[in-house]
Amino acid sequence: MKKIIKHTAVFFILLFMIISCGKNSVTKIYVNQIGYFPKQVKYATVVSQADRFKLFSITENKVILKKKLTEAQYWQPSGEYVKTADFSEIDQPGSYKIVVDGKDSPVFKISADIYEDISKAAIKAFYYQRASTALPQKYAVKWARQLGLPDTAVIIHQSAATLKRPAGTIISAPGGWFDAGDYNKYTVNSGITTYTLTLLYELFPDHFKNLFLNIPENGNNTADLLDEILWNARWMMKMQDPSDGSVYHKLTCKNFQGYVMPDEVTAKRYIVGKSTAAALDFAASMAHLSVVVRKNNPELTSFSDSCLNMAKKAWQWAVKNPTVYFKNPEDVHTGEYADNHLSDNFFWAGCELYFAANEPSYLRNINKTNEMDTDTLYWARVANLGILTAMTGDAELKKYLLNNSEIEKTFNNSIEKIDKNIKKSPYKISLNVFKWGSNANLLNQTLMLLSAYKLSGDKKYLNGAITNTDYILGRNPLNICYVTDFGASSPQNIHHRICEADGIKEPIPGFVVGGPNPYYLQDCGKEKYPSLLPAKCYVDDVCSYSTNEIAINWNAPLAFVLSALNNLSRK
Repeated sequence: MKKIIKHTAVFFILLFMIISCGKNSVTKIYVNQIGYFPKQVKYATVVSQADRFKLFSITENKVILKKKLTEAQYWQPSGEYVKTADFSEIDQPGSYKIVVDGKDSPVFKISADIYEDISKAAIKAFYYQRASTALPQKYAVKWARQLGLPDTAVIIHQSAATLKRPAGTIISAPGGWFDAGDYNKYTVNSGITTYTLTLLYELFPDHFKNLFLNIPENGNNTADLLDEILWNARWMMKMQDPSDGSVYHKLTCKNFQGYVMPDEVTAKRYIVGKSTAAALDFAASMAHLSVVVRKNNPELTSFSDSCLNMAKKAWQWAVKNPTVYFKNPEDVHTGEYADNHLSDNFFWAGCELYFAANEPSYLRNINKTNEMDTDTLYWARVANLGILTAMTGDAELKKYLLNNSEIEKTFNNSIEKIDKNIKKSPYKISLNVFKWGSNANLLNQTLMLLSAYKLSGDKKYLNGAITNTDYILGRNPLNICYVTDFGASSPQNIHHRICEADGIKEPIPGFVVGGPNPYYLQDCGKEKYPSLLPAKCYVDDVCSYSTNEIAINWNAPLAFVLSALNNLSRK
């Protein structure tokens, strides 16, 4: 018995020593590798036994701040005890590094325009996703490529067939953006992406009047961001069946293609399926676009009218066909984007059409927000898109809507939950669940915070948006800037067919990768992932489509957040 007690005691002493050493043995310093704004919060996250840090000015070649670190807090998603280095009082532009216990952080800058280049790259990334066109060197530099997948002769699949367009009918549907790392185009995912970028243009129109992205449309009378949105919107319009207003779910090959360039793809292309989700997301994004274009670009009034008319037809079809749920046909094996819970889609589309047409009859789900998931925002949970439009839309219409619904209360509750998560987090971020597209989930929460700040002026929402963005840009337990070609360390081997096949070492700049996700490891095999901890379960390998793929609906909130912060920093 004494031996058992003695051995048990030794075991717990050793365990304590292991935990203590693991807790504090190696100093790590995580910073926003792009930099920080003057007159805003500035944090580094530190893993160390040390209790103080130094801020070294590389510009002045001296230490300009010595300060105490906060007490250590345990963050379960990364298995770390972390401390915070707060240097918010330093506003002088220049280059800096944090020093803790003799170890240096990556170099970063303090500047009002730190997000200028990366915000442009996040939008320009959509140009590199354009389908059905060549990308000349003049605009695409070393990532220039030949025309591929013109989609001018696409086959109607049996799943999408009608009497007027039977299976085998050939239609033309060029344009749009490739959805992600593959060569397919999906209406549902295009809907949320188009909306997010349109909202960005709507909230900051002056910012984009003189923002030039070096795209073919550069120099016309339309903002480059809107030109990029229109490239995809015009493809979406081709996905509506003109005979009844229904909307096709996707345009794809029957199988995912290999790692070849678009002009090397020889597989046939198909229009696959129709769905209520596609019709509603189409209606919502087109209605919203019609309002924003009409307000900011009177020369595009005819286009605005077309958007609204098509949105109405899609809505009418969805009301008559409320349960057409998409499922891949047996011979099609590309992304499904299936969504069988559509109350939020009806709500979103109804809000958009109400603001576009000034008709309260569209508000059939106005008081059903309590039945919807408003704690998340992604392609299958879109209630918050309707809420954002309701909160930021036309003042007179907004007054009627908010007086007759719980929308404002729902919005405020969602924002406060996000803010509380930030306050509780040792990393000062709102994300506490890591799954597919975790980075995009955090960016969408940040989009919500920035919208709340724009509406209320409450600085805590801006602070939260900044600290969330810090995480994406390097202040994370992997010490990586998750945006390609930016920061001291960024993804090099993204799951993206063009980047894998183009023979260029560097990936296209401006793409955010999906980020840590411990729930799907069979893509590369479990052994490929260096850690299975939720916030560290990521591998920079082309095989990892669960953590290292890119997607248009992920890049849209990235573009929103970076451009919004870039704009707000100047004010």
